[in-house]
Parts: sequence; structure tokens; C-alpha cells
Amino acid sequence: MGLLRGAYTPQVQEAMTRLSSRMSYREAHQELELLWKVVVSQGSMRQVTMRHGRVADTLIREKVAHLEATAPVPTAQPEQMVMCTDGAMVQLTSGEWREVKTVTFGEFRPYWNAKKGKVVTKTDQISYFSRVETAESFSRSALVEWHRRGGENAHTVVAVQDGALWIQSFIDYHCPQAVRVIDFAHALEYVATVGRAIHGTETEAFQQWFARMSKQLGRQPPQRTVNELWLLYRQHPDHPEGEAIELAIRYLEKRLPMIDYPHFRRRQIPIGSGNVESGHKVVMQQRMKQAGMRWAEENLNPMLTLRVALCNQTWHTSWREIDARVRQEKYPVKAEQKQGARQATEPRVVTEADWRRLGALADRLGRKKRQPWQNHNWIFPYRQNSIHKN
Repeated sequence: MGLLRGAYTPQVQEAMTRLSSRMSYREAHQELELLWKVVVSQGSMRQVTMRHGRVADTLIREKVAHLEATAPVPTAQPEQMVMCTDGAMVQLTSGEWREVKTVTFGEFRPYWNAKKGKVVTKTDQISYFSRVETAESFSRSALVEWHRRGGENAHTVVAVQDGALWIQSFIDYHCPQAVRVIDFAHALEYVATVGRAIHGTETEAFQQWFARMSKQLGRQPPQRTVNELWLLYRQHPDHPEGEAIELAIRYLEKRLPMIDYPHFRRRQIPIGSGNVESGHKVVMQQRMKQAGMRWAEENLNPMLTLRVALCNQTWHTSWREIDARVRQEKYPVKAEQKQGARQATEPRVVTEADWRRLGALADRLGRKKRQPWQNHNWIFPYRQNSIHKN
């Protein structure tokens, strides 16, 4: 049977929150009993976890406001940074779906791969940031992770994404000068749309054609591939899927600088957004899209904030901030106590009236003790000489 709210030690509350951020409340409840010998109901696990998640969510908003107000200089100094942005859906208890927006940050560098016999680009030190927000709000909230990773100090920033308009606005907000790259696999999907419509889905003719076009898009200037797609379209002017074919070609044509993969390879920069695809699984899906799982909308961002702290390996720092805020809210200092503490620390100014009152007291004490030789200068050793005059 679970204890009453607030009856758990800080260590148990952290264990409850961390376990519930990693696995379902049922599994977390079982693990806590097995490892800690503490029996807590699933409802209490959810209550404690969401309380801390809401505090963490509030801290994120406060950090964003602080960054916007003060614009501090980040301390991290990455040489080459890649950021990938995308969205994935999660289901609510109402049956509706919400988009979880995720951005990943990593540092990339070229290195020699002996097995492949060529130089390849490797991305590591990956971190995540996920929230359910509008595109504009998400851009602002992501300032927290962008600043922590030192994006402003990076010599080169590469943004690999799927070309969605809200993602372009996200890049404009954080780093307008970033090198923009359409994910190679995403661009190939538009090429495949044309090929499937003309040659048929999964036919041998399509397989051969698509293999050739994939190699061409990766090794030749993008205009060559787009021109060949237009030629194929004009050879079938009355095709029933003509509108879909034209939309796919125009999508690529409008983004020629973003699909110049030979140029990107020569510069040894990433052309794939697998980081953010895996980010959906790591941050959101492993915990929030298990079988039959649905979420109350107000619980999405609190859980995502805790998940990000886990996946970024910043849990200890985040938990200290959460615990400090919880203690502050649970044991508030009264306003009059604060005022009294301030007054106690401020030095008191001694006035002439204070001196006269203490002097009179000293005179009475002196007469009582019959010690007339005392002149009471010990009371105010630093007072002006004029005060001593009678």
C-alpha cells in the first residue's frame, strides 16, 4: 500500500521518478519493490513522477526566458555541429494524435574507414530535445539545448532535415547561415514516387531504374536527375498520376542547393538525418508508444522533459534543480521572515538620540557604582569630538 504524498524520502522519490521515466508505471512499481523493498502503488508512482516532470517543464520555460533576456555566451566550443529536426506522432487518451517535435545536436568529423577503404563522416556526442508545441514555441524552447551545446560557437553548422517549412523556420531562428541538406533517403522517396508511377510498383523495370537514379543523385549534380524526371513525365502527359508526379519533381527542383550531394560529400558533411529518426525511438517511443499506451495531453511535456534528461545523461544536474525547486515550494519562507533577515544583516546607523539615551544610562550606572572618573567614551569610541562637548 502506497504512503501518503510527501512521505517518501528524497532518495525514494528520485528512484520513483527515474524508474517511471524509463519504463511503464507498472514495471517501475515492480522494480522499486524488488530493488528498494519499497511498496508503492502505480498511482503514487505516476503522481510523484508527473509532479517532478511539471517542475522540470517549468524550469525549461524559465531557462528560455533567462536566455532570451540575458543572451549569455555559451561555454561549449564545438568545431563542426550537425542538427537534425523532425516530428513523430503520439496518441492521446481522447484518441487524437499530437506531434512530438525533436531536434538532435551532434558533432561530426571525417575519419578513415579501413574496411570501406575511404574517408567517411562520423557523428557523435549526440543530444536530444523534444516537446509537444507549435513550431514557433518549439524553436524558442530548443534554445536551452542549443545554448548548452554551444551552437553559436560552432565554426560550421549543418542542418539535415526533410525540407518541411516549419523546419526551415526553425533553422532560421537558430542559425540562418547553416548549411541546409535534405536527407538523402527523403529525397530518394520523391524520385521513387515518379518511378513507381511510370514503371509500376516493385516491378523489375522500376528496380533497375531506381538503382541507377539513386547512384546518379548521389554522384552527379542534382539538375541532371531533375531534368531526367521531367523528361520521363513529358513522355507520359496523360498519366493518371500526373499531378503527384509533377509535385514530386517540383519539390526537388525548388531545393536543388539542398540536394547537391556530390558537393556535400566533397566537403565531408553529413547527408543523412538518422540521428533524429533514432531520436524519436530513444526519447519518445521507448517510453511513450508502448502497446496500448495513451497519454493525457498535459502529461506529454513533463514526461518528455524527464526523458531528455535521461537520454542526454544530464539527470543528476536536472534532478538537483528539480529537488531544489520542490523544497522551495514545500517550505516557503514567509515574507516577514525574509524582511527581518534583511534588516538583521544591514548595519544600524547610530543617531545623536541613541548617544544621548545611552549616555544617560551610563551616568545612572556610574552614580550608582560611585565611579565618577568614567567619562563613558567607551560607548562610542569613534564619535565626533563635538559630541563629547557638554
